[in-house]
Amino acid sequence: MKELIVNLQGKLDSILGSTFREKTDDILINFPHRILLDARELQGWDEAGLTLLKNSSLSHARSIYAACSLSEALAKDWDRLRLNETIPYFSTREEAKTYLLSNGVEEKQTHSLESTATCPACLQILRVQGKGNYRCPTCSHTFYLTADYRTASYEKLF
Repeated sequence: MKELIVNLQGKLDSILGSTFREKTDDILINFPHRILLDARELQGWDEAGLTLLKNSSLSHARSIYAACSLSEALAKDWDRLRLNETIPYFSTREEAKTYLLSNGVEEKQTHSLESTATCPACLQILRVQGKGNYRCPTCSHTFYLTADYRTASYEKLF
């Protein structure tokens, strides 16, 4: 897993949030990262900017996020918007790095075991746990789910 440190500066509004998404979406879609958001030099923010950060972390669930050096006011808004559920924050950069390198990996691996897939026959959304054969409870169609969560309309023999 690769690492990425983002030093947030100035005002985190919808423009900066959109720029962050544009720059990171292509990188994160191909390979999961450990992302450290350092807010030490962040002077202002609004709800739209914070929501875009949250949406980025939700869109790239295989990546691990952490934030550090949040001001008291920013930490209150962070909690109010429930960003701490997807992007936990720490007082120092070292604490955030420690989280990303140890606890964050174990936590994300546990959550990534269960995911969703769509039945190729009836388009029912199903809970799945990794690659393998599945049978849709709605239409009884049997299909195979690949490691990258693509469905094949056949059952794979092991």
